[in-house]
Amino acid sequence: MIHDTREQWLAEAVALISGRVFKQAGVEELSGKWRIGCSWPGGGSARKSIGECWPSRASADGTREMFISPTLDDPAKVLPVVVHEMIHAIDDCASGHRGRFARDAKAVGLEGKMTETHAGMDLSKELVKISHDLGDYPHSKLVMALSGKKKQSTRLIKLSCSRCGFIARASKTALEQAGLPTCGCGGNLEAGDN
Repeated sequence: MIHDTREQWLAEAVALISGRVFKQAGVEELSGKWRIGCSWPGGGSARKSIGECWPSRASADGTREMFISPTLDDPAKVLPVVVHEMIHAIDDCASGHRGRFARDAKAVGLEGKMTETHAGMDLSKELVKISHDLGDYPHSKLVMALSGKKKQSTRLIKLSCSRCGFIARASKTALEQAGLPTCGCGGNLEAGDN
Protein backbone atom coordinates (compact mmCIF):
# COMPACT_ATOMS: atom_id res chain seq x y z
CA MET A 1 0.00 0.00 0.00
CA ILE A 2 1.36 3.44 -0.88
CA HIS A 3 0.42 6.51 1.15
CA ASP A 4 1.09 10.03 -0.07
CA THR A 5 1.16 11.60 3.40
CA ARG A 6 2.17 10.69 6.91
CA GLU A 7 -1.38 11.40 8.09
CA GLN A 8 -2.86 8.90 5.60
CA TRP A 9 -0.38 6.26 6.80
CA LEU A 10 -1.11 7.02 10.47
CA ALA A 11 -4.90 7.00 9.95
CA GLU A 12 -4.68 3.64 8.18
CA ALA A 13 -2.51 2.38 11.05
CA VAL A 14 -5.27 3.39 13.51
CA ALA A 15 -7.84 1.47 11.45
CA LEU A 16 -5.69 -1.67 11.25
CA ILE A 17 -4.74 -1.53 14.94
CA SER A 18 -8.40 -1.07 15.91
CA GLY A 19 -9.51 -4.13 13.98
CA ARG A 20 -6.56 -6.43 14.52
CA VAL A 21 -5.27 -5.53 17.99
CA PHE A 22 -7.98 -3.80 20.01
CA LYS A 23 -10.85 -6.00 18.80
CA GLN A 24 -8.84 -9.18 19.49
CA ALA A 25 -8.03 -7.95 23.02
CA GLY A 26 -11.65 -7.02 23.76
CA VAL A 27 -10.73 -3.34 24.06
CA GLU A 28 -13.16 -0.72 22.75
CA GLU A 29 -12.17 0.46 19.31
CA LEU A 30 -11.47 4.12 18.61
CA SER A 31 -14.61 5.77 17.25
CA GLY A 32 -16.13 9.23 16.98
CA LYS A 33 -14.16 12.33 16.06
CA TRP A 34 -10.38 11.93 16.11
CA ARG A 35 -7.35 12.99 14.12
CA ILE A 36 -3.76 11.79 14.08
CA GLY A 37 -0.73 13.61 12.73
CA CYS A 38 3.02 13.84 12.76
CA SER A 39 3.89 16.92 14.80
CA TRP A 40 5.79 18.08 17.85
CA PRO A 41 3.86 17.11 20.97
CA GLY A 42 3.06 20.34 22.76
CA GLY A 43 2.01 19.57 26.33
CA GLY A 44 5.34 18.53 27.80
CA SER A 45 8.86 18.73 26.55
CA ALA A 46 8.72 18.30 22.79
CA ARG A 47 12.28 17.02 22.86
CA LYS A 48 11.37 14.16 25.18
CA SER A 49 7.79 13.33 24.23
CA ILE A 50 7.32 10.92 21.34
CA GLY A 51 3.54 11.03 21.35
CA GLU A 52 0.65 12.92 22.82
CA CYS A 53 -3.13 12.88 22.85
CA TRP A 54 -5.32 15.91 23.49
CA PRO A 55 -8.91 15.51 24.71
CA SER A 56 -11.92 16.68 22.71
CA ARG A 57 -12.40 19.67 25.02
CA ALA A 58 -9.03 21.06 23.82
CA SER A 59 -10.13 21.16 20.17
CA ALA A 60 -12.44 23.86 18.77
CA ASP A 61 -14.43 21.22 16.90
CA GLY A 62 -14.48 18.64 19.72
CA THR A 63 -12.00 16.26 18.09
CA ARG A 64 -9.51 14.12 20.00
CA GLU A 65 -6.06 14.94 18.61
CA MET A 66 -3.16 12.47 18.57
CA PHE A 67 0.38 13.52 17.67
CA ILE A 68 3.40 11.37 16.82
CA SER A 69 6.81 13.02 17.11
CA PRO A 70 8.66 13.81 13.87
CA THR A 71 11.81 12.38 15.47
CA LEU A 72 10.39 8.90 14.78
CA ASP A 73 10.46 7.33 11.33
CA ASP A 74 10.82 3.61 12.02
CA PRO A 75 7.39 1.91 11.96
CA ALA A 76 8.59 -0.44 14.74
CA LYS A 77 8.86 2.65 16.97
CA VAL A 78 5.95 4.64 15.54
CA LEU A 79 3.24 1.96 15.81
CA PRO A 80 3.58 1.29 19.58
CA VAL A 81 3.26 5.06 20.13
CA VAL A 82 0.12 5.06 17.96
CA VAL A 83 -1.32 2.25 20.12
CA HIS A 84 -0.51 4.20 23.31
CA GLU A 85 -2.13 7.40 22.03
CA MET A 86 -5.20 5.51 20.75
CA ILE A 87 -5.81 4.21 24.26
CA HIS A 88 -5.76 7.79 25.57
CA ALA A 89 -8.15 8.85 22.81
CA ILE A 90 -10.64 6.05 23.54
CA ASP A 91 -11.49 7.47 26.97
CA ASP A 92 -10.88 11.08 25.89
CA CYS A 93 -7.78 11.29 28.10
CA ALA A 94 -9.89 10.85 31.27
CA SER A 95 -7.68 8.18 32.90
CA GLY A 96 -4.25 9.67 32.43
CA HIS A 97 -1.92 6.67 32.72
CA ARG A 98 -3.97 4.87 35.39
CA GLY A 99 -7.26 3.01 35.66
CA ARG A 100 -8.86 2.28 32.32
CA PHE A 101 -5.77 3.38 30.40
CA ALA A 102 -3.53 0.93 32.30
CA ARG A 103 -6.05 -1.94 31.93
CA ASP A 104 -6.48 -1.37 28.19
CA ALA A 105 -2.74 -0.88 27.61
CA LYS A 106 -1.93 -4.20 29.28
CA ALA A 107 -4.80 -5.95 27.48
CA VAL A 108 -3.49 -4.97 24.03
CA GLY A 109 0.11 -5.88 24.90
CA LEU A 110 1.81 -2.68 25.98
CA GLU A 111 4.36 -3.21 28.73
CA GLY A 112 6.60 -1.19 31.03
CA LYS A 113 5.98 2.00 32.93
CA MET A 114 2.60 3.31 31.77
CA THR A 115 4.06 6.73 30.90
CA GLU A 116 6.75 5.09 28.72
CA THR A 117 5.17 1.92 27.34
CA HIS A 118 6.66 -0.39 24.76
CA ALA A 119 5.16 -3.25 22.78
CA GLY A 120 5.42 -6.71 24.32
CA MET A 121 6.43 -9.68 22.18
CA ASP A 122 2.94 -10.63 20.91
CA LEU A 123 1.98 -7.02 20.16
CA SER A 124 5.33 -6.46 18.42
CA LYS A 125 4.68 -9.43 16.13
CA GLU A 126 1.25 -8.08 15.15
CA LEU A 127 2.61 -4.57 14.62
CA VAL A 128 5.27 -5.97 12.26
CA LYS A 129 2.47 -7.54 10.18
CA ILE A 130 0.54 -4.26 10.22
CA SER A 131 3.69 -2.39 9.19
CA HIS A 132 4.12 -4.69 6.19
CA ASP A 133 0.49 -4.11 5.19
CA LEU A 134 0.90 -0.33 5.52
CA GLY A 135 4.05 -0.11 3.45
CA ASP A 136 6.69 2.57 3.91
CA TYR A 137 6.02 5.35 6.41
CA PRO A 138 6.32 8.47 4.20
CA HIS A 139 8.47 10.40 6.65
CA SER A 140 12.14 10.93 7.48
CA LYS A 141 12.91 11.83 11.07
CA LEU A 142 14.01 15.29 12.06
CA VAL A 143 17.45 15.13 13.61
CA MET A 144 18.29 18.69 14.64
CA ALA A 145 17.31 20.36 17.88
CA LEU A 146 14.00 22.24 17.93
CA SER A 147 15.75 25.58 17.60
CA GLY A 148 17.41 24.45 14.37
CA LYS A 149 20.80 24.81 16.01
CA LYS A 150 23.23 22.03 16.68
CA LYS A 151 23.44 20.92 20.27
CA GLN A 152 26.29 22.56 22.18
CA SER A 153 29.18 20.12 22.16
CA THR A 154 31.48 21.87 24.64
CA ARG A 155 31.06 23.82 27.83
CA LEU A 156 33.02 26.77 29.07
CA ILE A 157 35.59 26.00 31.72
CA LYS A 158 35.18 27.77 35.03
CA LEU A 159 38.20 29.82 36.16
CA SER A 160 38.51 31.23 39.67
CA CYS A 161 41.00 33.57 41.29
CA SER A 162 42.88 32.02 44.18
CA ARG A 163 43.33 35.46 45.78
CA CYS A 164 39.96 37.32 45.51
CA GLY A 165 37.53 34.60 44.38
CA PHE A 166 36.66 36.27 41.04
CA ILE A 167 35.04 33.81 38.60
CA ALA A 168 35.34 33.81 34.81
CA ARG A 169 34.69 31.24 32.09
CA ALA A 170 36.64 30.45 28.92
CA SER A 171 36.55 27.82 26.20
CA LYS A 172 39.04 24.99 26.21
CA THR A 173 40.35 26.19 22.83
CA ALA A 174 40.99 29.71 24.12
CA LEU A 175 42.83 28.37 27.16
CA GLU A 176 44.95 26.07 24.99
CA GLN A 177 45.88 28.94 22.67
CA ALA A 178 46.45 31.73 25.20
CA GLY A 179 47.09 29.91 28.48
CA LEU A 180 45.54 30.75 31.84
CA PRO A 181 44.90 34.49 32.29
CA THR A 182 45.61 36.48 35.45
CA CYS A 183 42.97 38.25 37.51
CA GLY A 184 42.63 42.04 37.72
CA CYS A 185 43.74 41.82 41.37
CA GLY A 186 46.98 40.21 40.24
CA GLY A 187 46.08 36.70 41.43
CA ASN A 188 46.18 33.61 39.25
CA LEU A 189 43.01 32.23 37.63
CA GLU A 190 42.81 28.46 38.00
CA ALA A 191 40.61 26.02 36.14
CA GLY A 192 38.14 24.26 38.40
CA ASP A 193 34.86 22.37 38.45
CA ASN A 194 31.91 23.91 36.68
